[in-house]
Amino acid sequence: MQLTLRYHEAAQRPGCAAFLRGAEPAAWLREIGRWGLEASQLQCYLVPESIRSGQVGGLFVVANGPLPADVLEPYGVVAGRLYVPVQAGLWPATTPEELGRLLLWPRQLLHPGLGLVGFEKTDELDLSTLLRTGPPRATDWGLARPGLPPKPRLQRVEVLRPSAEEVVQAIREDVGSEPLAQLLDPTETNPGPAVRLWQNLRHGLLTGALALIQALRGFLGGPVLGGVGLGVGLLLALLITVTLAYGALQAASSGAGTLVVVLLLLVGAVARFLKSGDTASSAPYRPAPRAANRPAGPGVLRRLENWLGGNIKNLEQKRQNEIERLLRLFGENMDEALKYAIPLGGPYQDRGTAAPSAHLGPRLTDFSLWNLGGGRAVDSWDIGQYSHNLRQRYEEAARREMEAGRHKKAAYIQAHLLGNYLAAAQALEQGGFHREAAALHKDHLKNLPAAARCLENGGLLLEAVEIYEELQQHEKAGDLYQQLEQPERATRHYERSVEVQLGNQDHLDAARILHDKLGNPAQARQTLLAGWADSRQAENCLKQYFTLAAAEPEPDLGAQVNFVYRQHTPAGQRVALLQVLAAVTEQHPDAELLATSREVAYEVVSAEAGAGNTAPLGLLRHFLPQDRLLAADVSRYATGRQKRLRDALPTAPAGFQLDATITWLTATSHGAQWLVVGQRDNQLYLARCNWYGNVEYYSWSNPVEPGLRVVLVADERHSTRVLLRPSRGVMLEAKVLPKNKYFAQSLTVECPIWLPDWPARVALLTSERVAVASLQDGSTVQEQVFSRAGQVLETRTYDLQEVAPSFTSVERNWPCELVESAGNYYSYWNQWLVILDEMGPFAAHELPGPVVQLARSPYAAQLQLAVATQNGLRLWEPHTPHNRKPGPETEAACAANMDLRFVAPEYVAVVDIQAAELYYLAAEGPRLVRTIESQAELLAALPTADRKQFALLEASGKVTLYSVGEE
Repeated sequence: MQLTLRYHEAAQRPGCAAFLRGAEPAAWLREIGRWGLEASQLQCYLVPESIRSGQVGGLFVVANGPLPADVLEPYGVVAGRLYVPVQAGLWPATTPEELGRLLLWPRQLLHPGLGLVGFEKTDELDLSTLLRTGPPRATDWGLARPGLPPKPRLQRVEVLRPSAEEVVQAIREDVGSEPLAQLLDPTETNPGPAVRLWQNLRHGLLTGALALIQALRGFLGGPVLGGVGLGVGLLLALLITVTLAYGALQAASSGAGTLVVVLLLLVGAVARFLKSGDTASSAPYRPAPRAANRPAGPGVLRRLENWLGGNIKNLEQKRQNEIERLLRLFGENMDEALKYAIPLGGPYQDRGTAAPSAHLGPRLTDFSLWNLGGGRAVDSWDIGQYSHNLRQRYEEAARREMEAGRHKKAAYIQAHLLGNYLAAAQALEQGGFHREAAALHKDHLKNLPAAARCLENGGLLLEAVEIYEELQQHEKAGDLYQQLEQPERATRHYERSVEVQLGNQDHLDAARILHDKLGNPAQARQTLLAGWADSRQAENCLKQYFTLAAAEPEPDLGAQVNFVYRQHTPAGQRVALLQVLAAVTEQHPDAELLATSREVAYEVVSAEAGAGNTAPLGLLRHFLPQDRLLAADVSRYATGRQKRLRDALPTAPAGFQLDATITWLTATSHGAQWLVVGQRDNQLYLARCNWYGNVEYYSWSNPVEPGLRVVLVADERHSTRVLLRPSRGVMLEAKVLPKNKYFAQSLTVECPIWLPDWPARVALLTSERVAVASLQDGSTVQEQVFSRAGQVLETRTYDLQEVAPSFTSVERNWPCELVESAGNYYSYWNQWLVILDEMGPFAAHELPGPVVQLARSPYAAQLQLAVATQNGLRLWEPHTPHNRKPGPETEAACAANMDLRFVAPEYVAVVDIQAAELYYLAAEGPRLVRTIESQAELLAALPTADRKQFALLEASGKVTLYSVGEE
């Protein structure tokens, strides 16, 4: 059979070999090198020019890997041994089995020009034989000289960052000043620029002239009918006339003819005004006598004053009409109404005063950082009674824009119209405008932590890490540098964070960074052993030490137990070691570990029992889990020695001392545990305590400024979260306080950077929500509900003057209490107790004196509040009826300047700086039970696990227990 090749446009088979034409080995090697395959993946064969010639015509290469698509002469295999071009077909057609019987050699090449060439296995060519190297040349390399030093290593490449103002320059234009024709009545004409300038000049001149006339009348002491008064009146009228005429000329710019007409009209008006006031002005100089019973008519200055006042009132009425039309436009076309909206607040609202006008001008409604702090003069409008209605319209507009996804317009409403820069920043961040949101946080809210978080969320890591470095958040900066693939900088920041944690005596956190971030488990274990020697975190450090030891490739926990017991455990810590080993043997079931721990337990328990301490006997059951009689034996032994069995928890002491090197700032209770926050040097510390004397200490690594004040917000009814609110923007990572044998409930202490700053008041709600209430102006309260992540879920405003027309107040510098119960919010402003209802109605009760603190009873089934004023204490039970007023007030000598707290179901403690008073809540009102004087500064009163006792905490950390009731 004779086989021939026929050409096809499309490939008939995949390529797995190639034919390299020519007899130049260098060309072959260049082509093979371009393929990127290893020599072991190639089998090469020399191909002759023809059957009759022994000259090399090319190299045939079979590849065991993928060939590039641009190989010049690719070949495929047929029947496992015959290689033909990929675009050629065999003729006549044969089956693979039939073709396989015809093939004679292990490999055969059917070339269109050279014909059929067969190869034995011994014909394979070793590519190394194609290379020939000459003998080495005798070269003296000692003459080399060092060249130019290498350039510094490139650390990072970033786009040149424009300022925040430059970023939004494309959307920034100044507030428009064109008149609002759409708001005019159909009967009114649209005033042009000349008329508006005329109105502005007229209003300013009339206002100034009125003030001058009133001052002059007061100086002269009564109506002026003589020559002096008339002369002054004529002089003022002439000045007004000339000035108004000049202003009209500048406004109209229509030539001298217009000026003449205006002057004539004004002079005639002034003349008619003067003539109408006194018909005797045409008589001789001395006025005619009047009847005795006829009252004197108004003098010249009085008539001029009335005329000026009437003109000003007319202009103000036009302004009020404009505001009413604006409110109507919100119901008809909200987008159009926003262009003419009047700003209601904010620290940058009035940066200069423009000439007054009777018309509202349009504004662009895209958010612009340029307009927030800009120096643009504004015409300040007195919106008075319309403030609440406008605020409601703005908030509704902001909510609608957020739902529609127009985040820039929502930010414009919040920042420019409502003065709520926090809500504006949140709107921008939700819309993906992270740089603009960060600029608001940084430049306008002065909240660097929020700015850093915003930039990080937006992927602007280089900008975020700079702020974290400024805040000395070294661990966070290290995390970002790891994301930026700069491990050297990350390591430096992690090491610095370890130093800070060790300086704070927080060995647990230092070991965590060493192990998780720096990858140094050996040093992490050494750090934990040092923490075991420190009584503040001893047991937790040792537990973590054994956890890391168990994670080693070949752990030997038994040897580790002996090592710790023999070399790192003094006699005073041996019982604590048994408590740790009890937990470790349960967590890591291992026969050798259990046996070693049991031997240690025998030694420790024997020594303690010999010294009269039988409490550790109860721990033996953890090391002898199969001995069911052990508990009974221990009980009999302890009873025989007339000692009460104590498993692990000692009885409550009469008092104890927290770390005295820390100045403690605030405290709160949450169920059976209580938390205290303090400061030492420039670091914040947290102590978690129970009433059996167990204390856990935590700290934050980033520094804080001296004089920082903090407030803890907790509500055990709704959440295990505790909010820490500093007086200034500080980034504090969340602290998870785990559940353990000393504390039955896990807590999380958080400092959300999205929370509004002081003095906004905060309440914890169900479903991880947070409510915030703040006074927007003298009478309007805004209430917002946030999700755990800081997203605004609900916004409501209350105009308290609707229920209390005389209500007016200002916010204190300290965040007051906000209590939530059944959808209602209870708080106070100055002397007003306020109830805010989510469903609509609200109420305000006025007290004789300002309220100092408000405290909710955790014992009462229905809402019960204690109200401390500057004058005394009263009980408030506002559940039903809804508007129930507070009870009678008991005069108190001790003001609740430091704390007000229920310490028992019927007892309230009022704490001042160096004195505390305990009150019994009787039916006729609070009754003083006892007064406690203190030489040290008191911080708080706390309820204890025993309802017959309460505790007073001093700023030095000293805790003293007192009985509830009479001394």
